[in-house]
Amino acid sequence: MSAQKKWLPRLVPAGVLLVGAAAFALLKSSAEPPQRVEQEYLGPLVQAADFPAGRAQVVIEGQGTVRPSAQIDLVPQVSGVVVWKSPRLESGGYFSRGEELLRIEPRDYELAVAQAQAQVAQAALRLEQAREQAAVARQEWALLHPGQEGSPLALYVPQLEAAQADQGAAQARVEEAQLRLQRTRLRAPFAGRVRQSRVEAGQFVSPGQPLAQLYSTEQVEIAVPLPDEDLGWFALPGLGRAADPELIRRPGESGAAERSGERTGALVSGWHAGQRHQWQGRVVRAEGEIDPQSRMVSVVVEVEDPQGQAEAPLLVGAFVAVAIAGRQVEGVRTLPRAALRQDNTVWVATPTGTLQVRPAQVVRVLEEEVLARIELAEGERIILTPLSGVSDGMKVRLAGEVGQ
Repeated sequence: MSAQKKWLPRLVPAGVLLVGAAAFALLKSSAEPPQRVEQEYLGPLVQAADFPAGRAQVVIEGQGTVRPSAQIDLVPQVSGVVVWKSPRLESGGYFSRGEELLRIEPRDYELAVAQAQAQVAQAALRLEQAREQAAVARQEWALLHPGQEGSPLALYVPQLEAAQADQGAAQARVEEAQLRLQRTRLRAPFAGRVRQSRVEAGQFVSPGQPLAQLYSTEQVEIAVPLPDEDLGWFALPGLGRAADPELIRRPGESGAAERSGERTGALVSGWHAGQRHQWQGRVVRAEGEIDPQSRMVSVVVEVEDPQGQAEAPLLVGAFVAVAIAGRQVEGVRTLPRAALRQDNTVWVATPTGTLQVRPAQVVRVLEEEVLARIELAEGERIILTPLSGVSDGMKVRLAGEVGQ
């Protein structure tokens, strides 16, 4: 009994292990092997959008600096001492058309007018005397030589003509003196501003001496440098031709925008006092040469009434952005620039879930968008998601449509 009790604790664990091993072997022999399930690859997840074809207006954008349409030096045509100067004839001063800006001492010119008028009176008296003498000469000739034609000298004709000429010359001297008197008052030829003033009251001035520099605010201009190919998108007066790229010509489209004399509209925008403002302008001409450095052509945009057109004035020297309204084109789609791929192609998602590389006929590349003609069937979308390793016919999954 003592020997059996001694081996019994050792046999119990061994029995448990044997029973467990037998149960495991039984379960393993009765279990079925796992089934292999193959999943179909549906392609990368992409975003796509429908960009319908329609009419779009091409906008040509550029930048330029505002400059006056007219700028002159204020110069006197007579000499004398300045007796009065307008308080507006200072740098930055505004003035209106016809406003008096400067006055020169007029006394000498008033006396010249009086002298000329006295000479007219004397000439009129001499003319009257010559007429009386001519009448007497005709009467005497008729009495002494009845029926005969007298010589002009005997009839006092040259003397009468000389008196008439003297009177005409005296009258011209009056008008000249009056004109010089008028020129003692210097008036503004247009509404504008003073850029620089170089004259003060009491100063003696001479004819042709620059006294101030004025520029017009009735109109301003912006010279906008553009590439030569951009000139074909809008009517340009004075160009002599209107380039029209064949890319945008389709059957039924008209070139009426290039009719002679038509002015193209433009929108000018810039900053003043911390706020952005806009002014309406128009294209009036192109400058006469291509810039040798940039190889660009400057198109001149004119803005009428830049002081009163908006809440803020369009100041000379301001740097502004200009958007020129170009021709409208039919059958184009407006895409984000990111949607245009290499070699002017786009990726198209078909209704069957495949990707197709489709050529795009690019009409115009803008700063953030592209105008292009693309053939799309019903249900096809343009892919916007960037992908690597793209191949024609590969599978894609649509994550949803992106609204424009």
